[in-house]
Amino acid sequence: MMKKGNWALLGLLIAFMVMPGKAYGTKELKVVVDPPNWWVGMPGNTVELLVEHRFGNIQKVTLADAQGVRIFKDEPAQNPQYHYVTLVIEPQAPAQTLQLNVYDTKSKKPTVVPYVLEARDASRRAHMGLDSRDLIYLVTPDRFANGNPANDQVRGLKEQTLDRNQGYERHGGDLEGLTAHVDYIASLGATAVWTMPALVNDMPRASYHGYAITDHYRVDPRFGGLNAYKDYADALHAQDMKLVMDMVPNHIGTGHRFYQNPPDSNWINAWPGQPKTDKNGEVGEPLITNHRYATLYDPYAAPSDKAQFTDGWFVSSMVDVNQRDRHCAQYLVQNAIWWIESIGVDAFRVDTWIYPDQDFLNLWSTAIHAVYPDFFIFSESWVHNEHSQQYFLDRHPTLDGAADFMMYQAWKEALEKPTTWNGGLNHFYMNLAADYLYRQPENFIVFLDNHDEGRFFAKVKEDKDLYKMGMAMLYTMRGIPCLYYGTEVLMRAENDHGAIRQDMFGGWPGDAKNAFTGEGLTPDEVEALAFTRELADLRKAHPVIGTGDLRQWAPYNDVYAYSWSNDEEVLLVMVNRNANPQYFDLQRLGDLLNTFSGTHVLLETKSMEGVPDIQGVQDIVERGNYRIASNGLTILGYRK
Repeated sequence: MMKKGNWALLGLLIAFMVMPGKAYGTKELKVVVDPPNWWVGMPGNTVELLVEHRFGNIQKVTLADAQGVRIFKDEPAQNPQYHYVTLVIEPQAPAQTLQLNVYDTKSKKPTVVPYVLEARDASRRAHMGLDSRDLIYLVTPDRFANGNPANDQVRGLKEQTLDRNQGYERHGGDLEGLTAHVDYIASLGATAVWTMPALVNDMPRASYHGYAITDHYRVDPRFGGLNAYKDYADALHAQDMKLVMDMVPNHIGTGHRFYQNPPDSNWINAWPGQPKTDKNGEVGEPLITNHRYATLYDPYAAPSDKAQFTDGWFVSSMVDVNQRDRHCAQYLVQNAIWWIESIGVDAFRVDTWIYPDQDFLNLWSTAIHAVYPDFFIFSESWVHNEHSQQYFLDRHPTLDGAADFMMYQAWKEALEKPTTWNGGLNHFYMNLAADYLYRQPENFIVFLDNHDEGRFFAKVKEDKDLYKMGMAMLYTMRGIPCLYYGTEVLMRAENDHGAIRQDMFGGWPGDAKNAFTGEGLTPDEVEALAFTRELADLRKAHPVIGTGDLRQWAPYNDVYAYSWSNDEEVLLVMVNRNANPQYFDLQRLGDLLNTFSGTHVLLETKSMEGVPDIQGVQDIVERGNYRIASNGLTILGYRK
């Protein structure tokens, strides 16, 4: 913690970086209170307000007469411009507008701040949670659709450039554009939409991605602001779809007031040697994390290595937050609850889960579930082996799921490389066998590509057979599938973040291609989109996928198979990764089909060479062997 005697020095270092002025084209408030409002009738009867006086030092905060509400504690922060004010809200307290009186050290009269306590809206909790029947659609909102060009550039924000030809500059996509295409997203089988962060990123460069948040309680006005976010949530819920919000408790952007003028220097880990930001929002001499997550469970880890992993900055423009500070931790907990209650968020994806203080993450997720038992939280635990994935799951009993990077790597092996004893399909088979390590692997989020990795179609060298194979496996594998926007129309950028987060076809007027209408798409892109919708129909028609008993058969002659079964049906998925047609021995199914008959071909990614395209099996079953096309996938259905 910074000594109080050094506070003035810190102020001198950073005061010139941010001076009071206009923000986002509006008049700056004299006193800011976070959370900006709260609710009556919440489980637990307290809320800690962070009260900041932008132009003076706070002497005290009082509360005018209120019904069933009182100040329990008014605690000065290390920074005299802030106070932590704890309100007690009795269970019988009605919805009301409180009057906070904020006294500064220079004025005799207080600054009067109205503070609203709202009644809760039960409809905001009607769609909460995810399960293995859901399918998530992942979107970069700046790159999906521009619904309102008027908000492309907002006065008062640092980044004013707008150039669709530059990957790291803003392109103009917004929440209004996303909302306009909810029907399209639903047609792909999606039941939930996860956007990269939509909160304010007032950074001078690459603000489009959203991960350098500079205000925890404001939606970026270039995305349309809070009202656009509410409209988007309502549009999803009207279609019985769910909103997945991307949360970032690990770090903030250097443009955040908690870096420039924090309540307490202890809110920030590893203060940089040169705190002044440059033209890109980066600072000099920060301690950067070593990314060695093994230090958290390594019995021999050097303390310095562990400290650098947890307290080092992610990059030099993203400030590492110290969640061990109790007030900082409370701020982040309440912020998460505020968004759920305000918007009707149904699930959180948590960025860089392995980097924050792990005890805090337990507190955070436990507190959320105490208020919302049906809420779903899944982590980005980007690790490279099964035991690490197990560690970060077991470490957090109230973590519901995780992005399954082990499955992602297994798909890369199976679809990008030939099958060997330990590689290709055998790697995939062994990865699924490792599910014994995990609790509820059906809650894992499975994916072929995402906003950090190259496009799937590019990874398989634009091979349409392998593309269809991967997509069919994604829609039928255990876990909750996640489809990255544009994968359904063969987007193919591979290596650069700015490129793989490319503009959706048809999201801007005048685009040569339009995925939403089909205009201008190539025949291959039309075929891929139709195939994705065929998979969506299959997944919807067969609820056994994700809910039934899962069984897999070890690869033999480059053929791997798995099935879903319940009392009503069996779904058998057979995958051939050989350059020639191969057979699957149906006798290996054993007693699985004892009470079933009426076999049907539900899906073939590739027609059998020289065999009529029919919905039957008589011409392609020879002596109990089912023949599968080269680099093909076939799904058979059996019913009673």
